[in-house]
Amino acid sequence: MKAVAIIGFRESGKTTLASMLIAELRRRGYRVAAVKHAKSGISPLAKDSGRLFEAGAERVLALSEGAWEELGRGGLELSEALAMLRGFDFLVAEGFKESFPGARVAVVRSLDEADELDDELVVAFASSSAKAVGEVRGRPLFPFSEVGRLADLVEERAFEPPAGLNCGHCRYGSCLSLAKAILRGEASPLECTALRGARLEVNGVEIPLNPFVSRLLSSLLLAFVRELKGVGEPRVIRVEVRV
Repeated sequence: MKAVAIIGFRESGKTTLASMLIAELRRRGYRVAAVKHAKSGISPLAKDSGRLFEAGAERVLALSEGAWEELGRGGLELSEALAMLRGFDFLVAEGFKESFPGARVAVVRSLDEADELDDELVVAFASSSAKAVGEVRGRPLFPFSEVGRLADLVEERAFEPPAGLNCGHCRYGSCLSLAKAILRGEASPLECTALRGARLEVNGVEIPLNPFVSRLLSSLLLAFVRELKGVGEPRVIRVEVRV
């Protein structure tokens, strides 16, 4: 699953651009999911989440402090949402400008906003007021009307994000640091230890596993396979069960 976050300040057009990008990726044949950072809380009729769904996202999660939408009580961490959505081709996130461990597009209305949002993970800027493709701080600036060219860049630069657990088990120490190394071409998403575990498909559909269950299943399979004679040290194990 490749992922990109649309970040920006309030009323900057994040939902509009996220919806347009989802629709364009769907037009190209991708299965797309979305996750929204609902900072001000969630109501069952949340307008922005509905717009992302109507744009073509097959699944939309909205996260806030006290609830998450699809709909569930209690908090849901970004890392848990990422685990739930990894079966899709693309994830478009809206928000999470401090915490999203992946490529980002910053929606801006001024150079001051671009300066505030600038980060090593920002691969492009976008603006509803821009008239043509330009450049800001060494990266492309796209008007909303050029969402097709933005989607080209997202296809090229987006990558599978680390798990978001900040477990400290990789050589980079945090998910954000690992994500920056991946974007620079110095690391692989598989350096995230939480992504090395088992993946489960049922009838051709990937079933999301949280990192603990994934590692547990992986450990059980490794222990079984290592007891078999003549196997050698396993690197990838595939098990298919027909019932």
